[in-house]
Amino acid sequence: MCRSPAAEKLLAHYGGTAGFEARSRGTAAQPYCKMPRQITDFLARQGVKDLEHKPALAAETDVDWADLILVMEGVHRDILADKFPQSMRKTRLLLDYCGEGGDLRDPMGKPDKVFEEVLNQIQAAIRKLVAM
Repeated sequence: MCRSPAAEKLLAHYGGTAGFEARSRGTAAQPYCKMPRQITDFLARQGVKDLEHKPALAAETDVDWADLILVMEGVHRDILADKFPQSMRKTRLLLDYCGEGGDLRDPMGKPDKVFEEVLNQIQAAIRKLVAM
């Protein structure tokens, strides 16, 4: 409901015309949750028009659909590998894949400044991904 939908929306915004597609899925998503205000405000400032998002758990059909699965933290990769062993060959940490390295911290419950820092990291990673 936070980092993953931000990455999905930014990828559609920056890479949609180049054919990039993404599905934001979680390892503990609850369908009744909404993206935090800090996320929607940031996306709106970037010019993202579609701010609707309904959280969903990763499913086997999502894993099979994806050419590449980018996760925010190593624990997400581990959960997917345990539940969907076939995901192991195509799952990478977002920051590792885009040359930054490491886990992307979770801003939930933190000050707006932390949200902004994390969202700027996601935005930079997505721009690198689209340019690859």
